[in-house]
Amino acid sequence: MKLPISIYPYKNIEDYNLDYLAKKIDELGIKSQSYDEWIAHHENEYEELKALYDAVISGNFPQSIKDAFSEWMRGNALDLVGELVHMVFFGLTDNGYFVAYIPESWSDIIFGTTGLDTFPSDVDYGHLTLNY
Repeated sequence: MKLPISIYPYKNIEDYNLDYLAKKIDELGIKSQSYDEWIAHHENEYEELKALYDAVISGNFPQSIKDAFSEWMRGNALDLVGELVHMVFFGLTDNGYFVAYIPESWSDIIFGTTGLDTFPSDVDYGHLTLNY
């Protein structure tokens, strides 16, 4: 930033101060007017966005958002489920038993038997079954 003395090289310091202050006040007025114009231009957009936000928060999704979300889910559901599945860890206990470490968020999923108590020709034989 240049020093004010280089902008207004007056010898009388009182004149210099008034000129400089008048210029700065003028610049402030121009900027204030441009802000008012920007607000007036974008006020309708803000009101539309606020109405959409209020609708989404209250659960009244517009059809366009429902369609976009549905399309996104169709494209990403496998990746999302794949990430969740990585949170289950399988292993063996010190006694040699098979164990699955399941997070609490999977409390709705019921892990069934591996079907070893059925016949080998059965479909579930040797498979871990998951029920929701």
